[in-house]
Amino acid sequence: MTGKEHITVHTRINQTDILLESGTNELEIVEFLIGRNTYGINVAKVREIIRFPEATVPVPNEHPSLDGIVDLRGQVVPIINLQRHLGLNDVTDKDASFVIVSEFNNTKIGFSVSKVVGIQRLSWQQIEHLTNKVSSDSGTVLAVIKLEYRMILMLDFEKITSDIYPDSGTKSESESLKTKDEMDVNRTAHTILVVEDSKYIQKIIISTLTKAGYNVASADDGLVAWDKLNAITNYDKFRSIEDHVSIIITDIEMPQMDGLHLIKNIKSHEKLKHIPCIVFSSLISPEMSLKCKSVGAEAEITKPEIADLVALIDSFLLKTSGNSG
Repeated sequence: MTGKEHITVHTRINQTDILLESGTNELEIVEFLIGRNTYGINVAKVREIIRFPEATVPVPNEHPSLDGIVDLRGQVVPIINLQRHLGLNDVTDKDASFVIVSEFNNTKIGFSVSKVVGIQRLSWQQIEHLTNKVSSDSGTVLAVIKLEYRMILMLDFEKITSDIYPDSGTKSESESLKTKDEMDVNRTAHTILVVEDSKYIQKIIISTLTKAGYNVASADDGLVAWDKLNAITNYDKFRSIEDHVSIIITDIEMPQMDGLHLIKNIKSHEKLKHIPCIVFSSLISPEMSLKCKSVGAEAEITKPEIADLVALIDSFLLKTSGNSG
């Protein structure tokens, strides 16, 4: 990309291609550079890519990772300097850099990067978790894509954004929920399987649901969840999946197997198809809602509305009226 080139990615998302088919376990990523390192972001999160705006306005006393704000067609958009936030040498020439304008969690945010390489189509099976030796609950790298001549790191953009704007991220709201002692029906009679690859978000969801009174099991990606569910159905004394799992809460973006492909598999399995599946994702939009429904999801809800998530779970599992937490 040279000169004043401008890429609008939103139009590509609406093209009639295989990615519009739900549950294919494929994605497209925008590949970009920060210094010499290669990173990726899901195209579903990207609205457009622009040159670094000359009209960017610095904001006094803001987070050091914030380059400033810009008026983008009537909407104020903050720009986060990824190179600075990741602790890399901040030497990128702003005049030569780009801004990836993203939208997730109902929020539009720009991320400044050194260079945009292009768009790649991949299978989620090509994306691997980092080992625990190089990743932690507070880390910003979710996974790695190993290609023939390079590796692409997939960042946790929700975690990065919440580091700078704490009120924007998913957070526990369990204090506002009714406890199990206040419920007419005991939540501890139900087990929820949470499928989420972000350790940061998974910990918050598990903490909130546990404090609300539910039993919680977890899986780091769709493939791990799928293997767990199949192992349950293979028990010698297996009678019904409801004896083991009452409902599944799943993210969409996950290594190995994404949430839509997981739900498609579940709804095609004779012993699993009756489990209610709720999608809890930062990517929820009218188009994504249609995809969720097409694979059989009972409901979908956007991050970071975790209190709404608990109320939605209650509506499925607690049959007595007035029991929503």
